[in-house]
Amino acid sequence: MRKLILAGLVAVAVPGAALADRQPPKKLLAMSPDAFQAATTVQDDPLEFHATLSTQKAHREGWGLFRLDGHDNHLRAIVDKRTGATTYEVRTKVRYYGSQRAYRSAHFITPAGLQTAPLTLQLDAQDPCATNDNNNNFNCALTKTIAFELDEAAVRAIAAQYRPDRRHSWAFKLKDDNGADIRTAIVPAEAAGLLRAVDDYRASRPLQVAAPGGHHAMGMMAVTDGG
Repeated sequence: MRKLILAGLVAVAVPGAALADRQPPKKLLAMSPDAFQAATTVQDDPLEFHATLSTQKAHREGWGLFRLDGHDNHLRAIVDKRTGATTYEVRTKVRYYGSQRAYRSAHFITPAGLQTAPLTLQLDAQDPCATNDNNNNFNCALTKTIAFELDEAAVRAIAAQYRPDRRHSWAFKLKDDNGADIRTAIVPAEAAGLLRAVDDYRASRPLQVAAPGGHHAMGMMAVTDGG
């Protein structure tokens, strides 16, 4: 209990300190692209124009009762079934203590150098004290889901870093207005596994191409090699 109290006081005194650099768990670092591909889920409603593929269930870091903070990351791909065009997204679920935070952008490195991207999602959970701006005690946790987009070239560059004999990750930073930045990471195998799942999906399903009169003609989605 003494350690928990001291850790809580540190989190209050130094906002964001508990969310400093943290490498992905060893179990996650050891996963292969095949494992991520097999665990990728597909949401494909025939009455929708987009299908969503997600690695969320491949691995979840989570957080325990005595963990003061945490963040879970996963990748999503949204495929336009009419064109095959695909949007990629990094999603992070964050837990922290104190007042509500305002994250605005993500910083990350691609082959073109340091990049920034605006957040496309910042969703506060229905926490018991979510509206209390003066909540600065360690007894109440706040959670938030954050997302930003990557283009396919960036995702394929991350995937290309995968080596079976290496345990490394691709880092990114979520920028907060008041300096409570979060530096976290995903593993290259996760990007490679999702790309394989997307390539398989696009190769196996026909395009839903709108034809004159509002009907739909069928064609095959193009697949980009390199995943």
